Amino acid sequence: MLAVGEIAPADILPAAQPAASPSAEPAAQPAVRPRGFRLTSSTDRLIALQFLAVVVPIAFVLLAQMVADARRAAALADSRPLRTLANDARADYRTFTNGAADAVDTGALGRQSAEALKSAADRLNRLAFRGGEPALGDAAREVAELATSVGNGATLDKLMGLRTQIAEADRATRAIDEDFERRDAAVVQDAVDSARVETRNVTIALFVSLILSVIFVLATRLRLKRQLAADAAIERRRRAELETISIRFGMATRAAHAGVYEVQESDRGVWWSDTMHELYGQPAGFRPTLEGWLELIHPDDRAAAATAMTGAMRERRPLHSQHRVARPDGSVRHVESVAAVVSDPADGTARLVGIDLDVTERVTAAGREETLQHQLRDASRQAGMADVATSVLHNVGNVLNSVNISANLVTDSLRRSRVQGLEKVAALLKEHDSDLGAFVAHDQRGRVLPVYLSELSRHLSADNQGALRELDSLRNNIDHIKDIVTTQQRYAKLGGFTELTDVVQLVEQAVRINCHALERHSVKLEREFAEVPGIVVDKHKVLQIVVNLLRNAKDACRDGAQRERLVRIGIDKCAPGVRISVADNGTGITPEIMSRLFTHGFTTKKSGHGFGLHSGALAAKEMGGVLRAESAGAGCGATFVLELPLQPPGNST
Repeated sequence: MLAVGEIAPADILPAAQPAASPSAEPAAQPAVRPRGFRLTSSTDRLIALQFLAVVVPIAFVLLAQMVADARRAAALADSRPLRTLANDARADYRTFTNGAADAVDTGALGRQSAEALKSAADRLNRLAFRGGEPALGDAAREVAELATSVGNGATLDKLMGLRTQIAEADRATRAIDEDFERRDAAVVQDAVDSARVETRNVTIALFVSLILSVIFVLATRLRLKRQLAADAAIERRRRAELETISIRFGMATRAAHAGVYEVQESDRGVWWSDTMHELYGQPAGFRPTLEGWLELIHPDDRAAAATAMTGAMRERRPLHSQHRVARPDGSVRHVESVAAVVSDPADGTARLVGIDLDVTERVTAAGREETLQHQLRDASRQAGMADVATSVLHNVGNVLNSVNISANLVTDSLRRSRVQGLEKVAALLKEHDSDLGAFVAHDQRGRVLPVYLSELSRHLSADNQGALRELDSLRNNIDHIKDIVTTQQRYAKLGGFTELTDVVQLVEQAVRINCHALERHSVKLEREFAEVPGIVVDKHKVLQIVVNLLRNAKDACRDGAQRERLVRIGIDKCAPGVRISVADNGTGITPEIMSRLFTHGFTTKKSGHGFGLHSGALAAKEMGGVLRAESAGAGCGATFVLELPLQPPGNST
């Protein structure tokens, strides 16, 4: 079954309309890039190229024609005024020559003829000034001199004297007129020829545009045909993909025991997938309505389910609810419903599109998990109690070893006691009760009796002192056992009692507890105590840790190969507060063992239980400190370091 703990409606609900067939499963449509936009863009580019193919040649030809027309217009504008001046100058000079011919009859030149000559000279000067000087030659100068010489009322004799000049000027003015007339005709002919060329160029441009238009139309048609074929292939592939996705989605919903549904807001119409019928235990022909659907929901969950559906459609918000289904066979299934409201862009109507997931197994598993959690908590509590009991027994066992040693020493001392010698003295004195003075004075045994009693008294006094010391140690160890039990009881109830503790005195107490064991195994103890401040701790926890470290150091020296067995205990300051170190020259610790040293139940001793270092590390951590081990390897000894803060965690004083 699929895990549906964190399902968002957008992750599973399709945004498009479901399939028209009631038996088909709706499938999410894959995002396909619209081909219509690409098709339109390609067509627009082809049309633009076709437009440019038609317009550019015509525009180029028209631009060339405009330039040529402007050039011809400029040429005509320059040529026509010059031709007009040349014609007018020739006409004025002919008027003069006609007047000169009439002078044969009249005997003198008429005033009008003289004025015409002056006008011809003036026009020729103007023609020369406007750029016609290269074509005039000396004609303007000759006509001007002739006009100066003739004047008004010139006689026939004077005109006859100027006959040669008049004839040359006549030829010159005629030549000028003919020259400018030819020039103007050439300009006109050039305009006509240019117009013919332009007409031909326009025809060619139109023909080229027509050919390019045909080419682009064919290219556009081919491109559109290819694009339509590609779009058709993509559409077929898209339909195949949609069909594949629909099949896969249907298989996935069946495998997940999930059903898809839709609820129309307008008419409250309901559409179910096939898996919805299976989920609710209804036949395939069942036509659900909203009211009929709600009737299939467990009566205790029906109102909440109806409120969730109607509220989601009314407020246009996602739906995420869970309810039970009462199936016709009497079984009850747990269903989780996830849905979203989808609006139709055409008419704005809304529908609730969602999926129902069968989470019965998940709910059952959650119930089983909760039961197991309760059982696990109970087992953990019992294991904690066993761990506490083991720690207490371990610490008590360490102290009981010292108690056992003290008891053995007292027993041995009593067994070696010379009290029996005192009984013999008492019997001897009782035997000579009648002559006690003579016995002491003359009998050999009586004379040594005072010396014997003195030695006996000294030995008995020494035995008594030794027994008192061992009994005092025994009492201290028994008190320590009581403190261990009391501390554990108090810690179980109140969490431990802290007090200002002298570290040196605390360490010395631990040494006293282990001193007999150290002496019995010939272990030399060296102290390196620096001056340190008092610390606020649960001193019984610290005492248990140090006692256990000294015991382990003694065992390591006993099992080691060193001839001189040495344990060095040190006290100095450190960054957190105070450091207590216990070093030995015993068996050492290998890297493999170092990684497991503080693990619960791990030990390298045949008679060990693996509780001491583990409980010591936990106790150090509870007091805000740390217990760590250092060793260069097997046979190199080991150093255990206990670092404790001056104040316990959370204590601001």
